[in-house]
Amino acid sequence: MLVKNYKLILLSCLFANSVWAAGIEYRVDVEAAEPIRKLLSENLDIVRWRDSGMVDREQLDRLHAAAPREIAELLATQGYFSPKIEAKLRPEGNGWQAIYQVEPGPLTEIGDVTLRLNGPIRDEPDYRPRLAEVIEVWPLPTGAIFTQQGWDNAKRRGLQALLIDRFPAARIANSRAQVDPAVQQAELEVEYDSGPRFTLGELRISGLSRYPAAIVERAARFRPGDPYTQQALLDLQRELRNLPYFSSVLVEAEIDPARPDRVPVRVDVTEAPRQAVSFGIGYGSDKGERGSLDYRHHNLFKRGWLGSVLIDVEKREQTAGAGIQWPPVGQEFRYSLNYKYTHSDVAELEESENRLTLQRARERNGITVEQSLTYVTDRSRFQEEDWLKRRALVLSQSWTRKRLDDEVDPRRGSVLSWQLSGALKGLLTDTNFMRAYSRAQLYFGVGERGRAIVRGEIGQVLADKTSDVPSDWLFRAGGAGSVRGYDYQRLGIEDGRGGVLPGRVMSTVSLEYQHPVVERWRAAVFVDRGGAADRWETFKAQTGVGVGVRWISPVGPLAFDVAQGRGSRNEAGERRTQWRWHFSLGATF
Repeated sequence: MLVKNYKLILLSCLFANSVWAAGIEYRVDVEAAEPIRKLLSENLDIVRWRDSGMVDREQLDRLHAAAPREIAELLATQGYFSPKIEAKLRPEGNGWQAIYQVEPGPLTEIGDVTLRLNGPIRDEPDYRPRLAEVIEVWPLPTGAIFTQQGWDNAKRRGLQALLIDRFPAARIANSRAQVDPAVQQAELEVEYDSGPRFTLGELRISGLSRYPAAIVERAARFRPGDPYTQQALLDLQRELRNLPYFSSVLVEAEIDPARPDRVPVRVDVTEAPRQAVSFGIGYGSDKGERGSLDYRHHNLFKRGWLGSVLIDVEKREQTAGAGIQWPPVGQEFRYSLNYKYTHSDVAELEESENRLTLQRARERNGITVEQSLTYVTDRSRFQEEDWLKRRALVLSQSWTRKRLDDEVDPRRGSVLSWQLSGALKGLLTDTNFMRAYSRAQLYFGVGERGRAIVRGEIGQVLADKTSDVPSDWLFRAGGAGSVRGYDYQRLGIEDGRGGVLPGRVMSTVSLEYQHPVVERWRAAVFVDRGGAADRWETFKAQTGVGVGVRWISPVGPLAFDVAQGRGSRNEAGERRTQWRWHFSLGATF
């Protein structure tokens, strides 16, 4: 048996050598403009078989004879229908040389386009607007260059305009592209068949075992009998993916032209664990060392309520809190109830705060709207002085819009936000006050890879008595996300004892340029200016200038900055300068 195997291997080797020996060497030269030469050199059969070692003379003749037809077909895909092709095959040393001289001729333009829309859609009240929509999205107008790829894309583009709204079974019933090489023009004709009108039906949910089906049902923004739209399905899928209950979600409708009414919507989910615990450690130049514990329960009382407990300990600030969030209902607001205790010791001012907040929030199309009612009690003191106590019941409204090309490391886009808050004396509040705050952060691409970041914020508090306003509703500035070159929240009202009190007005502005250096590293230069004060008449902006490096990590930019705080001049005209370094992780919005 072993001898037979050796014989079989030997015969196979002899056969392979005989085939290899039968092959001949040849070279292919395409003489044409560079884009055409590249297209032909990468797609002709005679080129693909050149290095196989298995082409004999007879096969080479067949490949050479077929090449002009292949060249014409390839050029036609690019809009050239009148090429001049000269082919030669001649001996060269021990092999052969195949030469193809190609003049593609003039490009073919689109002379006329006819689009027709038939089927049950003609009975719809918006038939003419839908036909106008197909015409509007059609990307090949009269005078455009005709190519096969452009023709295929245009047909799909027109079809997509039907598929996404009420007619998911639409199809291309007929299409024709008639090219006249004599005048280099193409006449295009497409007929779409809409198919039946579809409506959405009941949800068919699979994959649930831990969480109630009501979570999925409440997230749907449509009801059985509503017109089919792809957007409705995408909205439901996005809404469910944003919830912590599921690790994966797939939403599909069963499209059967024979049964278009109330088509079932299949929702396949993979559940996330019922409970999650996370730990974190870190360091920041503003607040020092940091450790955190975050516990979340995703199904309190088996009703899909979200429970959370957070402990966050930093050198200058410590936080503990707990909360409950109720599942959302479609596009309606999400409600939550949260308690948080905070203790801080910043700029010689020690503060303790208790905050209980009832909030509702809604996110739609990148815009987040929030309303909240917060009861806050706080106390503060300098060093060992007596505690100053305050309380307030604050009603707030906020709005934030994000338009970013990348959530982790944006290069273009903007983040805009504003907040308006107020409290009335006597309603669990020590003094009347109103607080307004607004912030903008803009990103601009500079050159091929550089970027500029412009940031600005402004705020003001109107109050009968500033000392009775909880300090967290007033303003201070300074630090990594504010005016660099100064310690965290060190810009405010100096009390003459080394401490800094928060003020009623605040404004900061920053301009930063980042330039790529190597791979994930960027260099940065920046200038910041701003501060806080009791009123605008006494407001004095401070300036910080500096340089830094950015390392783009998977969770966002890691920033290290060295900045000089260029303080105000004294009576002798001398400027008080200071140097600070700042460290932060992630984009700050």
